[in-house]
Amino acid sequence: MKRFNEISANTDLYTRIKLAPMNQRDREVALNALRTADAIVDGIERVVNGVKHLIAKVNEKPVSLKHSH
Repeated sequence: MKRFNEISANTDLYTRIKLAPMNQRDREVALNALRTADAIVDGIERVVNGVKHLIAKVNEKPVSLKHSH
């Protein structure tokens, strides 16, 4: 199965909005909504990657739970 190509799909969405039969104001609203969605997805992706990185770092080193008296 081929992996979904987000860049191609994203470009296709922008192209479809630009070619859709709508007035200029509606087109601007749709494009701004798509840009906002892209920014949200990018932010979520950064957070997920950061959490993955932290988990990988924690798993690299054993945590010592020794108590000092």
